[in-house]
Amino acid sequence: MTVREKVRPPRTRLPRRPWIATALLGVPVLAALLGPWVAGDAPSTDGTLPSQPPGAGHPLGTDVLGRDVLWLVLHGGVSVLGSALGALLVGMCVGVPLGLLAAGRRRGFDETVMRGLDLLLAFPGLLVLMTLAATGHRDRYWLVAVAGVLQIPAVARLVRGAALAPASRTVVEALWMQGHGWAYIHLRHLARELAAPLATDAGGRFAVVLYLLASANFLGLGLPASSPDWAVLIERNSDALFTQPAAVLVPAGLLTALCVGGNLLVDRALARRRRGR
Repeated sequence: MTVREKVRPPRTRLPRRPWIATALLGVPVLAALLGPWVAGDAPSTDGTLPSQPPGAGHPLGTDVLGRDVLWLVLHGGVSVLGSALGALLVGMCVGVPLGLLAAGRRRGFDETVMRGLDLLLAFPGLLVLMTLAATGHRDRYWLVAVAGVLQIPAVARLVRGAALAPASRTVVEALWMQGHGWAYIHLRHLARELAAPLATDAGGRFAVVLYLLASANFLGLGLPASSPDWAVLIERNSDALFTQPAAVLVPAGLLTALCVGGNLLVDRALARRRRGR
């Protein structure tokens, strides 16, 4: 007697302890959004010594310029979060339409777009930022714009590959035969199909953009040395790591928590979405 077993698709397990990911992301985000309001005006540096350990009046000590580290940390998250999100938005807003257009029926346009993006993909990010800094363009807006442009090739290739997948192309051809237009097919049908891979890529790409911008600021290619940006604080106080570790470890920990927490929450959201299907 043959026993026929009912085959069930494997259930996606949600990551345990979601509060860890929420806390990792929430702490730096809250510090960036509420920090300037909580910290208030800059405290006076009169009579303060540089690279002093935590003590009365300075919970996290002072940096190499004698400034209060806690005040700097609370004011430095705005530039970090705003620059990373801005660059990611530039890459997504330009890369997604280019990928959808390249996946269309015009093969000549596809080849032109993808070969041009391949050329852009060959440029190392830090080398481009070094060239930008050498020409005197050290403004934050230039930094965000260039970091965002460098993300366009990878985003466009991802969108094009997902849109050209056999399953997607079959449905697209059927919709074309039914008389639906380009906007309906790409902005309604393909947008739903691309939501999951784009969300996954955005979580990882946020870490890539954050690393690129932090590296540029750490190397002195971006924001000025007086900026309270977390990456700038790490670079400015790296020589005093053993005498005043809080000035380096606190901003470094916030940068790490921002990357790890964002990726964990994106993974959990996608796992919940697959579980609900």
